[in-house]
Amino acid sequence: MNKIFSGIRPSGKLHLGNYLGAIKNWVELQKSPDTERTVFAVVDYHGITTPFDPKTYHQQVMEAVLDYMAAGVDPEKSILIRQSKVPQHTELAWIFNTITPVSWLDRLPTYKEKIEQTQGKYTHMGILDYPVLMAADILIYKSNLVPVGDDQLPHIDLTNEIARKFNHLFGETFQTVKPHLTEGARVMSLQDPAKKMSKTGDEGIALSDNPEVVREKIKKAVTDSGKEIKYDEDKKPAISNLLTIYQLLSGRTIEEIEKDYEGKTYADFKNDLAEVVVDFLKPFQKKYSELKNNMDYVDKVLTESEEKARVIASSTLKEIKEKIGI
Repeated sequence: MNKIFSGIRPSGKLHLGNYLGAIKNWVELQKSPDTERTVFAVVDYHGITTPFDPKTYHQQVMEAVLDYMAAGVDPEKSILIRQSKVPQHTELAWIFNTITPVSWLDRLPTYKEKIEQTQGKYTHMGILDYPVLMAADILIYKSNLVPVGDDQLPHIDLTNEIARKFNHLFGETFQTVKPHLTEGARVMSLQDPAKKMSKTGDEGIALSDNPEVVREKIKKAVTDSGKEIKYDEDKKPAISNLLTIYQLLSGRTIEEIEKDYEGKTYADFKNDLAEVVVDFLKPFQKKYSELKNNMDYVDKVLTESEEKARVIASSTLKEIKEKIGI
């Protein structure tokens, strides 16, 4: 049976890429008969490894919680937590730090990317050590399946290296963690199909964007040379990305969509895609608004979920401490 953990940083409004690459998958996994337990986290300790505003950070975290619930994370089926409210995550991360060679961390692409992005100005220990905390997030619940995008695969590999080393040093404790990739894990930027969709500017569609904003962003989305609406990641990456979004939101196949737009223009396609996105977002936005107007219920869900999480995490940590002689 699968024990599942996944989380997203509260570093801005969730967008379609987050939904299609992660949360849609979470919603399906929480219903699966093969699933024993699902824990989904707003990883707020990970979020403070990059610049943030303390005055608005709590609000960002709570908005992420609302996004999860509005998108279909069901507190009757899943444990929904804020990472910082379950202190066993960071306690296990420290124990893992004592067995994780620095060389395992500084070879990871994410660390190198952050150094390049900040021109060497943002290289604190939290950035380097981020993957160890991620390993602790996963293993504190003895999880064995993690829904991720393929850019996170090196972190899953590292989680398994840490788990294997702990098992070797202190006895069998952790199972192998498997990544669970989704077909929507590679939804790309509307302005640069070589980059993943982000939370900034016109590059992504936020789940909270109103219809006019959605239409404007789709209208401005880059396309490729030529006029044919055809899926070809190498020769037509921009239109292929838009076709992927259309397919994932409509439930229709790429082939069916291509056939519908034979002889039609990019403008025709974009106009229809915008309406597909607008219609898709309506129920999410209605649910989000209802939850925002009932924060007592949301707080109750978090209180109960975080207590359940602490019980599971405490049991794991007790076993680990006994094994290391503490």
